[in-house]
Amino acid sequence: MAAIVPTRRIRSAPPAPRVRRLVLTDADYQLFEAIDRHGPLPSNYLYTFTKHLRRDRTHLQNRLTEFYNGDASGPFLTRPPQQFASYRARYQHVVYDLSRRAKMVLAERGTLTSYSQARCDPFVHRLMSACVGASLELTAPAIGLRYIPFQEILDHPRCGAARLAANPFALPVNGHGKDAVVPDLVFGLEYPGAGFRFFAVEIDRNTESIERRNLSQSSFARKVEGYVAALREQRYRAWWGLPNLHVLTITTNATHARKLIEHLQTRVPQTMHNHFAVTTDTTFGTDWSVPSAPLTHLLSESWTTPSGSRNLSAV
Repeated sequence: MAAIVPTRRIRSAPPAPRVRRLVLTDADYQLFEAIDRHGPLPSNYLYTFTKHLRRDRTHLQNRLTEFYNGDASGPFLTRPPQQFASYRARYQHVVYDLSRRAKMVLAERGTLTSYSQARCDPFVHRLMSACVGASLELTAPAIGLRYIPFQEILDHPRCGAARLAANPFALPVNGHGKDAVVPDLVFGLEYPGAGFRFFAVEIDRNTESIERRNLSQSSFARKVEGYVAALREQRYRAWWGLPNLHVLTITTNATHARKLIEHLQTRVPQTMHNHFAVTTDTTFGTDWSVPSAPLTHLLSESWTTPSGSRNLSAV
């Protein structure tokens, strides 16, 4: 009896090209640029970024499959294998990242971000950071705001030494036991007719202590100390050329969020309380999963500050 050969490909299967040559369109370039801007993103996010240029969702799915399998010159996209360790891996949106070939295409086009570099943080941490940034960018226009990506900050004439730094994210801090604080994300929001606000984001999956006995190890307390020093000395002005800076922390459960707030209440001067805020998203907890939709609550719901609450959508 002849064996039955499945026609549907396994998500985790290695690339197997079926076309001789892939020709890129404007929608394809925008898809690559979204991943380059934020990091590895699930297919539903990529559809939202490019749906105005696609026939439908099926068209995007077919295109993503083609980019993963590639042509005679290789693939444009990868599927990070760590995503298949999720308990829900078979039933959630597939996450895609750029291959070296896609980065070369963007570099030739002149749209590769200048801060692109190898990341050493865990996959889920990076995925959460990417989904947060992409969610903010996708949600802002719907409520009348303009999202300002980090590349725009670096390209602005007021940007200082960060533009030429090996790691432009690393905000220098002197005299506080650490040379720099390195946020996971830096972005801005323009409030039409009311000005601008800029934010440094910390992704906290509750995998490290709030405080540590060994001061050389990373901790939430150490980061807060660095941010307080940077705000007091306004180092964000000389480094990034920003008029203001607010520090946002996104964690994965309400209990840990309360502990972070309690720490901020004791370590952050009261005059800076409105510059620190915390919120929760359980999607990326211990039993993590790929978001089923952009995290719109980041702009639609209030964040908790050491002195109360605030909404990022309002100045």
